[in-house]
Amino acid sequence: MNKFFLIRDKYIKYKDEIINVIENIDSNGIVMKDSRNTVKKVNIDNLKINVKCFKKPNFFNRIIYTFFRSSKASRSYYFADKLRNMGINSPYPICYYEKLKFGIIQQSFYVSKNINYDFDLDYIFINKKLKDRDNLIKKFTKFTFRLHENGVMFLDHSRSNTIIKKNNNNYKFYLIDLNRMKFKKLSFKQRCRNFRRLKMDDELIEKVSLYYSEMINRDNRLIFDMIKKYSVNFENNRRLRIKVKNIFRF
Repeated sequence: MNKFFLIRDKYIKYKDEIINVIENIDSNGIVMKDSRNTVKKVNIDNLKINVKCFKKPNFFNRIIYTFFRSSKASRSYYFADKLRNMGINSPYPICYYEKLKFGIIQQSFYVSKNINYDFDLDYIFINKKLKDRDNLIKKFTKFTFRLHENGVMFLDHSRSNTIIKKNNNNYKFYLIDLNRMKFKKLSFKQRCRNFRRLKMDDELIEKVSLYYSEMINRDNRLIFDMIKKYSVNFENNRRLRIKVKNIFRF
């Protein structure tokens, strides 16, 4: 088994420790997320990092990630750089690591600086009596607008992938789970469609549509109707995919 490892110069002194953490990740760190991919928080001396362990790809995807497309870890690293250069917050990218066998990628890992955030977008959306909720929804809408204005199509724009850190009386929004993005000029329809994964009820869509309309100077009812349409279509397709998977599971 060979490997590819890229780390920022400022963190080179942690190279051996980080590699050791990654190669023994099952026995290291605290689990922050454990679903399709696993995220662990690890302390190395005074450095707090998050290690994202991407699911081992199937044989077909191993070939794709080796010869035709960057690995998920590589994309996360470079996309974080790109976002930060645009002034869009994301946890600081430290390194990425790829395990290879016979030159073929077997698994990849992305390491970023840990952020002790206060809550995620889901917490804001669920808690209707949350103090400053409307202001937070407006700030999130502005955060999304900035993505769109910079030509960022975040394909995993969901509740859990925006985290928020409170700083005195202000809030900083950070984008996480970065490996699926496109960078291009977005049409009005593409902008509205980008809200479809957020599982917003009519009340939330009303607020987001109003705030977004003020920023883009378009009719808020048109924005509401389009976001609603794309959201309903997305949920219907998701439920259909689940039913099909369950049928073929037996």
